[in-house]
Order: sequence, then structure tokens, then C-alpha cells
Amino acid sequence: MPAAWVFPLLAVLLRLSLGLNNAPVSVVERRLAAMGTVLDLSVSGPNRMTALEASEAAVGEITRVEELLTTWRPGSPLDRLNAASRGETVVLGGELASLLAEVLAWSERTERAFDPTVLPLVRAWGLRRGGRVPAGAELARALAATGLEQFRVDTTTSGARRLSPDAGIDEGAWGKGYALDRAVDALRRAGVPEALLDLGGQVSTIGRETVAIADPRDRARTAAFLSTADESVSTSGNSERSLLVGGRRIGHLLDPRTGCPAPDFGSATAVAPSGLVADILSTAFFVLGPEEGLDLSEKLRRRGHPNEVLFLVVSDRGRKAVTSPGLRSRLKEERP
Repeated sequence: MPAAWVFPLLAVLLRLSLGLNNAPVSVVERRLAAMGTVLDLSVSGPNRMTALEASEAAVGEITRVEELLTTWRPGSPLDRLNAASRGETVVLGGELASLLAEVLAWSERTERAFDPTVLPLVRAWGLRRGGRVPAGAELARALAATGLEQFRVDTTTSGARRLSPDAGIDEGAWGKGYALDRAVDALRRAGVPEALLDLGGQVSTIGRETVAIADPRDRARTAAFLSTADESVSTSGNSERSLLVGGRRIGHLLDPRTGCPAPDFGSATAVAPSGLVADILSTAFFVLGPEEGLDLSEKLRRRGHPNEVLFLVVSDRGRKAVTSPGLRSRLKEERP
């Protein structure tokens, strides 16, 4: 995602409604640019000022996280790690060191269907520069520089080392989710009873909300509606970000195990208590596809990682929804 720039409030729309005990509730709605995409948020509060201040705290957290994680411009702690000499220790700070340790652990939990160390592959395929098809030797070198063994993170010293000169960590499949978590935490600290945050298509909610799931081939159309409660919903697919190179369509979602773009069957939507986990799992589920993805979803639930998944599979015969058991009663499909 390109470097973010956050501009002043574009619009604040205020609605007054009656909440419980007939107390007036103010809802502040905002749209602004953040993390290279668009942030829409709706925040409720007992009055306009309280709701607006809470929304400012949430936006501030998203801005702070972007400065911590961005690899689209130089100077962030994560960028410094990616540019460090082989074996050099880079002090990241406690928050980022702990976050990277958790993110790397999710690579193991997803059996490497998700891997944050895919930056060498992103570069080989030119995904930040319009796309290209790498030669076999180049792809092999990039694949060899990918994997958990390329980095060492020490949470006790808040430091990390890069163990290959070609290695790099990409924040694309987890950074937005983490930013949403920090924004939600800020809203909860402010006492917000209900909120909805949509950061580039990933949604996190406080309270009960209905979230629209886009059609895999046309994001302007809604394929289904999903009821949520204090959860995050993340969808991965190639409807907007695939690239055409020499007549070949290249998806931006790479399979870390093969080094190549994952097959495009439609979309995968993950639902989890945290934005970080939902962001990670939507990528992993897309890479695995419906059959293996459902198996992983079940394994994770058995291991204490609550999640649900929706696959929208598109073929010549139309669109089919494949869901984990816990999602079926919460889903309302729209006609293709």
C-alpha cells in the first residue's frame, strides 16, 4: 500500500437518535485517507464532543501505527530492519518487537500460508511497481530469502536481526489489522458503546453491526451480509489489485510456499475477535483455497484461536458460498 497521508477532517456528520433509557446519542461519521487507503469510521457517544474526541484518538492510533510499520517510505523501525546489514541488531522498541514475534508465530500457525517475510517475492514480482514476471533464477533467489529463519526477534531486548541480505518483512497482510486493533482499543478506553471502522475494506466493530461482503469480481456489488458483534472482518481477493503483465494476469496475493501468485478462485473472508488475526487469516485462507482453508479454520478453533471463514467461489456456473459451520446462521446471501 502506498505511503499514507492523513488530512484534516473531511466531513463530520452528526445524527441524534434515542438510545437506551431515552438518553440522546450522538454519532460522528468521518472519512479520511490513512495507510494508503480510505478510513471510514462511525463512532457513538453521549454527545457530539465526546464522540468526536474519541474518533480523533482512533485516527491518531492508526496514524501512529502506520509510522511504526510502513515500508513504503524510509525511516520507520520496520524499514530500518529491512535495510540493516546481515546480522546487525536493530532496536525496534517493545511494541514492535512483540508484534513481530506474534506475527511470525502466525506463520507457523497457518502452516506458512501466511508469511510476513514475503517482501523479496513482492519485489521479484514487481507488485509495488506495476508488475513483472521474474525469471526462474530470480524467483528462486527470492524464495530462498523468504521464511521465518531469515529473522531473529528478541522481545527481552526489543531487538531484531536480519539474517539474509535479501530478506525483508512486508506489512501488507497484517498492518491494517493491527492498526484497527489499536484504534478500537482507543475507542473502548474512551467509553464508546458502538463503533464501526472500515480501513480499506477491513471492518472492525464495537457492538453489533451488519457488514456487507463484496462480490469477488465486482467490489461495487454486495454478495452477502454478515452479522457481527465486537469482531473484525477481513476479505482477501484480487478484484482490484491484480496486474496485467504481458497478457498475463498476476494476483497480488502470493503463496509463500511456492513464491508464485495464489490461484484466484474468488475471495476469502475471515472473521476473528481481533483485526490482526482477521487480516492474517483472510490472506492464509485465500492462499489455501476453500478445502484446505476450512481444515485450517477448524484446526485453529480446536487450538483456541476463534475464527470463522467465508469463501465466495466464482466459476462459469456462477457464485457459490462455502462457510465454516459457525458462520452459516449469520450470513445472508444476495443473488449473484
